Amino acid sequence: MFLHELLLLLLLQVTLIDAVHLCPLLGPSWPAPTGLSSDATVQAALKNITQTLQDVSNAGKFSGASLSLEIFDTSSSDALLTYAYTAKEINTTLGVSKVDENTVFRIGSTSKMFPMFLILIQSGFKTLQDPISKYIPEIKAAAADIQRNSTKRNNGNDYTNWDDITVGELASHLAEFFDGLFQSHPIVPPSSTPIYSNAAFQILGYVVEALAGGEDFEKVLKHKITKPLNMAHTFYTTPSSSLGVIPSYQGEYWWDFDIGEEAPAGGIFSSAKDMSTFGRAILNSTLLPRSTTRRWLKPLTHTSSLDYAVGAPWEILSFGNERPIDLYTKSGDIGTYSCVLSLDPDHNAGFVLLGAGNSTHVSLALASDLVAESLLPALEQAAKNQAHARFAGTYALGTGNSSITITTDDGPALVVTSWVNNGTNMLQSYMALNGITDPSMLDIRLYPTGLESPGQLSFRAVIPPPLPSGVGPFSSSCISWVTLDSRVYGNVGIDEFVFNLDGKGNVVSVSPRVLRTVLSNVN
Repeated sequence: MFLHELLLLLLLQVTLIDAVHLCPLLGPSWPAPTGLSSDATVQAALKNITQTLQDVSNAGKFSGASLSLEIFDTSSSDALLTYAYTAKEINTTLGVSKVDENTVFRIGSTSKMFPMFLILIQSGFKTLQDPISKYIPEIKAAAADIQRNSTKRNNGNDYTNWDDITVGELASHLAEFFDGLFQSHPIVPPSSTPIYSNAAFQILGYVVEALAGGEDFEKVLKHKITKPLNMAHTFYTTPSSSLGVIPSYQGEYWWDFDIGEEAPAGGIFSSAKDMSTFGRAILNSTLLPRSTTRRWLKPLTHTSSLDYAVGAPWEILSFGNERPIDLYTKSGDIGTYSCVLSLDPDHNAGFVLLGAGNSTHVSLALASDLVAESLLPALEQAAKNQAHARFAGTYALGTGNSSITITTDDGPALVVTSWVNNGTNMLQSYMALNGITDPSMLDIRLYPTGLESPGQLSFRAVIPPPLPSGVGPFSSSCISWVTLDSRVYGNVGIDEFVFNLDGKGNVVSVSPRVLRTVLSNVN
């Protein structure tokens, strides 16, 4: 009998979730999980990833490429998972005989992360709004020539108006080396559609040098990033081949291949461990203010794929059906070498994959999909499990008839299942405020805002309005971002909740702040 009732209850929850048309906020449904090295859900996923990659490698689906993978989070300097596969077709006379986390690979266009990071470290986002002509004398002269010559100025097909192109447009591939560059025809107008450009990041390398008062890029890179982060296996110029994996076919050629002034766009060498350190530093805001990191981890333009956007220079991929989980990635290829760096800001985690051999771009794309397929659901489940253990329960006043019960279900976020304030049923009050007449259509979910004070975490309640079955985005899109904080009393939003923590981070009480009351955890 109990099992039958439980199944009915679970079915009812799923039905209600579907009926209410949940509209989560953009961003995490729960605080980022911690202690992942001992989390059973995540550890099971990591074990599955290891076995899957091994099986795919053994089946030859990685085209004989050597691989190095690290999965990491921000709570520890140790990797959650280190995996390496050494192909048979490598030159052990020149390079390593076995790949590990310190083996050096070329990272190709993942190098573009470094000039962007250096610009943010040196001057923040303000530089991204500046015209590129402000920092490059040759471009300034070309811009002046365009302005003086009315024929060129009016010929948008053949000449680029450099004064219209900003540093940020170059960083996000929304604009287009000097002598040859100035003779090239523009492809599209600035800020219209993203067009991939190595030249853009060569120019950004010069911006880095200009911001550093003329110091060369390699020295700025060392002083601002690799030395502070102790990235001992990251190099701007070709290191000893004894540190790297050298594919038998054309590996020596591509290891030594010098791309000259384009190095900021695609010439850097690194290891899985160092790139994990680099990714962890971004997520942790080790070298940037957190506000700058938040601005950086945002899309700047769409592509024609709904699950693929572009940042500076992020390639942003969206996963998940319940809510979008965005991975901020940067891939790179140069000859026989490839790299994928992928960051998950919602869960403070990420991974890096390095490859060397034949068809490494295809191999790393497949491996990245396999990693994300197992890792992202596990991270989401770990965050949910930890949130339930930490926040779920009943909170009440020691005296009076006031209490609130919070839990989790099959949907996102924390769920308010009952709420009474001084004998008043607050769920009914919320129904009245939101024009809801059917109790089954009321759904109150608490999402973390990311705001915090010592001993306090902020959440906001989202109450999706009842929506008709839509025929398109005008009638069916989520508008939670519009309704948040739309009703206030005494300058406090009725959707504002704060959880209070003890010195160990345990939740001791919750405050529905509009009611000016604090309800203690009675579990």
